Amino acid sequence: MSGSRTRPVIITGCSGFVGANLALAVAARGGRVIGIDSPSGVGWRTRSMPNIELQQLDLRQQGEVFAFIERVQPLAVYNCAAYGAYSVQVEPQRIFDVNLVAVRHLLEAVRNVPGFQAFVQAGSSSEYGFNCSAPSEHAALEPDSDYAVSKVAATQLVRLYAQKYGVPAFVLRLYSVYGPYEDFSRLIPTLLSHAREGLLPPLVNPEISRDFVYVVDAVRAFEAVLSHAPGLKPGSVLNIGSGVATTLAKLVQLVRELFDIQALPAWGSMPDRSWDHPAWFADPAKAAQDIGWRSTTSLREGLTATARWIDENPALVAEGRANTVLARR
Repeated sequence: MSGSRTRPVIITGCSGFVGANLALAVAARGGRVIGIDSPSGVGWRTRSMPNIELQQLDLRQQGEVFAFIERVQPLAVYNCAAYGAYSVQVEPQRIFDVNLVAVRHLLEAVRNVPGFQAFVQAGSSSEYGFNCSAPSEHAALEPDSDYAVSKVAATQLVRLYAQKYGVPAFVLRLYSVYGPYEDFSRLIPTLLSHAREGLLPPLVNPEISRDFVYVVDAVRAFEAVLSHAPGLKPGSVLNIGSGVATTLAKLVQLVRELFDIQALPAWGSMPDRSWDHPAWFADPAKAAQDIGWRSTTSLREGLTATARWIDENPALVAEGRANTVLARR
């Protein structure tokens, strides 16, 4: 896909971690990309991205969303806009406005776009909450935060628009995505930054686990939904995870091996987070069946690739470290 008349793929939250990687991938394959972020977004990820049209838009404003969608007539929308996934993002009104109200505005806006192919919602494994050990997409949801509740509600809204109004809309429940452009306040960038100095950061309970997914694999899932959309059941929800529970102890040991770190981990030197769980991992079987997707990058490979990206982009990394979510609270 190329040329000024090509219908665009819209990526909301484009200046965020997943959205930025998705925009780069779609543009690299010749697609026309319009990246959307809120007026308050920072641009360290997107400023130098080639072949991406950037547009500031407040998705909470229905009139702005409707006018924009009517004007650009998108082929697809990847909705990566979100608020509340960080410990400092605690405003309930904003959480629900961004994660639910804005989703409704987008879904309503694309209802009447001729030839519209797919609305892909970036859901979250947090939707499962306490029920987090390899739940299927039909498992009970037990959200444990405002953020998780808002994402559950958004998933149900997507399913409503798909099943009642015929919008080709789908949800990817993303697990712990990591890789280039991730916020530098997050666990893996923090580990890698300390590792370069032969150190380890403060750490929580070693038995806390995550299902880590390299961002390139996560991006492939979005693109696979678009290519399989005509044959997918409207409103389908898919878990996007490796299916492997990696404890913090195993992750830290791998980082120590990769970077020859002699320092010992100081477990419990950082308090556990309210959303931590001891056995948090995906059942990705449905994604393999429905869209042919599997996580193919090992944690060792993903960590190595992320560390290499950090080494190769010092100026960008310095700007990213100065503009973390925690720094902008």
